[in-house]
Formats: sequence, structure tokens, C-alpha cells
Amino acid sequence: MNTRQNPKELAVALMSRSRCSVQVGCVIADSNGVFAWGWNSSGPDGFGLCAERHAISRANKWRLGYATFYIAASRRKHGRPVIAKPCAKCQAVIDHYGAKRIYWRDHDGTWRNY
Repeated sequence: MNTRQNPKELAVALMSRSRCSVQVGCVIADSNGVFAWGWNSSGPDGFGLCAERHAISRANKWRLGYATFYIAASRRKHGRPVIAKPCAKCQAVIDHYGAKRIYWRDHDGTWRNY
């Protein structure tokens, strides 16, 4: 994994690791660079694991309060972007750690943030 790559480009590249019908990639970075990444999957229990929570599980938790999340999604069959805004559960986890910013790719491929 080339962590020196632009985090937005890296999030898009990570989507291909997902085997789900909607592929999602998530990258977490701070002022020192990318330090965690993940993609959605069926998860260890078979009920689904969001890309954001996968990335958080791999992250140094002390860095999350200064982090920016980059999330991209597309449909597997057609490769078209879909809205990649975090679900309510992921948003609650992200808020718990106090991340600085979240960027997600919209249905037209435009990056949005809040």
C-alpha cells in the first residue's frame, strides 16, 4: 500500500478490495500522513463491516482526534459512484473519537465534506 498517495485516490483504489455489491474504501490521515485504511466486507460475524469501522479498527486510536476521513463508494456491477456519507453507526464512532473532518464522494463523483 502506497500511503504517500493522495488519500482521496487511495480511498478510490481501496474499493476494489471489497466483494460487496456497493464497494466502499476509507482512508484515515492526519498531518503526518495516512495511518489507517479499510474497505467494507461481510465482517467476522457475517453481518457486514463498514469501511470506516474497518479502518478505525486498524488505526492508532490516539491519532483519530486529529484525523481526516476520506470515504469513496461505487456500485460493483457498473462502477458508478454512489453517496459514501457514513452511516449513523459509523458517524457515532467517528464522533466518539473527535475526528477533525470527513470527506466523502457524492453520487456524481464530487468530494464533499463536513
